[in-house]
Amino acid sequence: MMNTNPSAAGEPLLIGDIELEVIRRGTGRPVLLLHGMQNVDPQAPFLDLLGGQGEIIVPSHPGFGHSARPDGFDTVYDLVHLYLDVLDTLPYDRVHLVGLSFGGWLAAEMAVKSCHRIDRLVLADAFGIKMSDRETPDILDVFNTSPQEVQRCSWHDPATWAPDYDTMSDEALIVRARNWEALCLYG
Repeated sequence: MMNTNPSAAGEPLLIGDIELEVIRRGTGRPVLLLHGMQNVDPQAPFLDLLGGQGEIIVPSHPGFGHSARPDGFDTVYDLVHLYLDVLDTLPYDRVHLVGLSFGGWLAAEMAVKSCHRIDRLVLADAFGIKMSDRETPDILDVFNTSPQEVQRCSWHDPATWAPDYDTMSDEALIVRARNWEALCLYG
């Protein structure tokens, strides 16, 4: 069923004792989408576009968005094993797996460990995948680069698409700061 309230994140997904905030859109072939450095805004237009092609399932990683981070949960491999458990919890034999940025790193690790559960794998700007020689950086160090340069490299048209921190609510700014803190911990 299509989510008719795009501002609502939907029902949480409970994996063991970990509750994940999750956005769902559309119906049809399941697509598990793992977000990047920031959790996905439930009002992002691309969700409804993707939802026209299948059932889109977008959890917020523990420590991101409104998903709590359990004590002792602090490595990429904690996330990978959690998402392997998500695959076991979903009512599908196989899913399309999409990983964006940091989520691409997670998706690639999942594909190595559980390729029989993944129908298709899409990696967009995945962290951790080195294509060039040893001396050429392939991945922007977002923690050691000016915010303006990170924004320029992160958005095709920053003036149109990049977030405007001056107009964000306090709650939205807290979520973004929490996301950066979690990314620092895991990455």
